[in-house]
Amino acid sequence: MAIRDDPASARCGAWDDGPCQTGAVCSHVPDSAVDGEAVPVLTAELEDTLIDFRRDLHAHPELGFAEFRTTDRIVAALRAEGLDPSVFAVGTGVRVDIDPPEAAGAPRIALRADIDALPVTERTGLPYASTVPGMCHACGHDVHTTVVLGTARVLARLARRGRLRRPVRMIFQPSEERQPGGAAKVIAEGALDDVAEVFALHCDPKLDLGRIGLKDGALTSATDLVTVRVTGPGGHTSRPHLSADVVGALSALALQTPLLLSRRVDPRGGVALVWGRINAGSAPNVIPGEGELAGTLRALDLAGWQAAGDLLDEVIRQVAAPFGVEVDVDVVRFVPPTVNDPAAVDRLREAATAILGPEACSPTGQSLGGEDFAWMTQRTTGAMARLGVRTPGRTDFPDIHQGNFVVDERAIAVGVRLLSQLVIGSP
Repeated sequence: MAIRDDPASARCGAWDDGPCQTGAVCSHVPDSAVDGEAVPVLTAELEDTLIDFRRDLHAHPELGFAEFRTTDRIVAALRAEGLDPSVFAVGTGVRVDIDPPEAAGAPRIALRADIDALPVTERTGLPYASTVPGMCHACGHDVHTTVVLGTARVLARLARRGRLRRPVRMIFQPSEERQPGGAAKVIAEGALDDVAEVFALHCDPKLDLGRIGLKDGALTSATDLVTVRVTGPGGHTSRPHLSADVVGALSALALQTPLLLSRRVDPRGGVALVWGRINAGSAPNVIPGEGELAGTLRALDLAGWQAAGDLLDEVIRQVAAPFGVEVDVDVVRFVPPTVNDPAAVDRLREAATAILGPEACSPTGQSLGGEDFAWMTQRTTGAMARLGVRTPGRTDFPDIHQGNFVVDERAIAVGVRLLSQLVIGSP
């Protein structure tokens, strides 16, 4: 299986400017070549530049809705390719359309990349590691951005040769990690208007380079943020009968709420309430007057998500009632599951098979992680695939959202070829 297609000869520059006049052997693809032959050549020509672009983004990570430098870099690269990008009204993120005359009347396909980083300290030791303390691209969004940018450049070059027959929109979405995130905001700005299908890739360190993970139906899970604030009259621990036991209430809520919720909803919904923070008090002999419990509520399907959300407030108040405390429950609905359309998955499979061979496609399981691409698949048909970024033969590859997360950068070319083939091969 060939991961990288390096042209054997020097490029004369004729791809954009017309037939080669030098008489030399040239790596550009002539007009007689089919589009599928053009994509690997164009991708190989761009690969080193794209890797440099990704490393620059990696060294300068930015959090959600603050991706100003990242946005400027994307805009500059697209304009250099002759495209006309626009920045979203939120101030970060980019959209750009490629609308060749040959594509008039065809349904538009959209490709989405998320561009933000995480508040995580990088521990890779790479020469291009994050230069921003406490912040890094630990989820591969720099790779996603570079792949969609590279695909835009490949398709723009095909369009200039009159060989792109489907209109395409590239969506560089801000703030996927922060919730409420950027997907809903760019959709409200019209990012999916007149879009028939939308696709995305996500780095998967559990998959080897050159493999694509595919799944029909739900790929990720619904995710909510749950915060419970408990208040009551504080006091001395020697006179608990004159106080309300805030610490006891929080402890009971932490232990009993997940159990009771699991008995009230259909277990096939895969509902999981997991606490990540509990805070109350500052002295061993003082009953505090307030405390807080926070965590996430996740569900595998929409029905389980809705049922758990409807019951959560009731269950929490029932558990806390014997303690005589006041309870405030705040549930922020983050994202529903990302649901892949089977027909869209089939098109991804066809594209992956065309560029990598039939053995490249792997079944992948549903993650309990949340992903705000879900709002896009709720709005229109689409699918997300998992892009293998693990160097073959390695068994110790770090997972996403960890400071030592790394990728095999050859995955960038694989992603560009996959998305480019997806577009040119779609009906």
